Amino acid sequence: MPLLLSSAECRKSKAPGHPLFFRPFRLVFPYFAAVMALGIKNVSIVTVIVSSVVTWIGFYTWQIIFNNFAVEAFGASPTEVGLIQTTREIPGLLAFGVGALAVHFTESRIAGLSIVVVGLGLLWCGLAPSLLMLGLATVVMSFGFHYFEPTNSAQLLVLAKSEDLGKVQGRLLSYESMAGLVGAGLVLGLTFFLDYRATFYLIGGLVSAAGLYLVFALPSNRGAVEQRRVRIGKKYREYYTLSFLRGCRRHIFTTFAIFLLVKNHGLGITFVSAMMLTNNFVTIFTNRLLGRLSDRLGERTVLAGSSFFLVFIFAGYAVVEYLPLLIVLYILDNILYGSSVALNSYLRKISTPEDLTGCLSFGMTANHITAVLVPVVGGVAWDLFGFQATFIGGAAIVFVDMLFALRVPRKGLDIH
Repeated sequence: MPLLLSSAECRKSKAPGHPLFFRPFRLVFPYFAAVMALGIKNVSIVTVIVSSVVTWIGFYTWQIIFNNFAVEAFGASPTEVGLIQTTREIPGLLAFGVGALAVHFTESRIAGLSIVVVGLGLLWCGLAPSLLMLGLATVVMSFGFHYFEPTNSAQLLVLAKSEDLGKVQGRLLSYESMAGLVGAGLVLGLTFFLDYRATFYLIGGLVSAAGLYLVFALPSNRGAVEQRRVRIGKKYREYYTLSFLRGCRRHIFTTFAIFLLVKNHGLGITFVSAMMLTNNFVTIFTNRLLGRLSDRLGERTVLAGSSFFLVFIFAGYAVVEYLPLLIVLYILDNILYGSSVALNSYLRKISTPEDLTGCLSFGMTANHITAVLVPVVGGVAWDLFGFQATFIGGAAIVFVDMLFALRVPRKGLDIH
């Protein structure tokens, strides 16, 4: 049976895409379900991209508003904001739960429900009467986001052709960058007329509505005899190791790179915001380029090559004093984050569709283990030995990552 089924075939099949939870709705509201499914016959790359754009608009809305809202509405201290930001990463540590959910629910259903949860988290942020409630709402939003990402990636990797794995992932990442620009534009426009709470209500409501539509509209993307498994095999060890090491370097970058520019060089909020918008604009194009390079040169070349350049970028943070050059290093660092497409392509070529969702979810957990370690260790190293120690340590981690990337087989792996 084909992996992707039409709506009619799904109704005839016994695929696990329609669990007991959803059957009463389809029995009681058959016309509602039919209307919701209009225009969507199959799970496709287009539906995956649309789902991702909606989710990332929601995430960027939270990211842009959160700090101002927390400070202006609740007088949040740096310590309180840092605690919320650390707590926000807990759902990433628990992302392995996606693999367990995929045993009973299809990826299309999990993705739709995750978008609903993102929207509900944004709505709760607007309703939050205290900083504690704002923190809990943030965790809810984060659960939806971190459960959506591996699920949506699994759908994309199964749909893509072997020779186009990097290309379609680069395309998806470029649309996610566009979503960042759209999210920033929406927040900028809405906050001219509305307060932060109303902006959370409006965008959160739209994201929830879009997710609810996708829950009912997307047909099953699993065959009747196909079963998902949660399995951690030896053949995936390289993938999990690289996911962990890349998590280390990502959290050094996200935690300390901007902090360096602000604390040591006095970069203002206006310039930081402009720099982030520039990053999103540039990566619209560079993510596609990295995806095509992964297909053409092979996953090992892109993974090891990006780490090679990042060794010098992290060392540059430690020794460069010239601010314009540091800004260039920051933008290059952000661009090379798109090399993650090669890691996912490698996983797709060594895994089966049955294992893919579970592997991606465990990979995200490995990536986020560092979220609770790196900020603390890097901050202590900064305080004791200076900022140079933090970034030299990051360069050493990236070098180890490069050595493991060189163990990835050359281009030519057969896709399952």
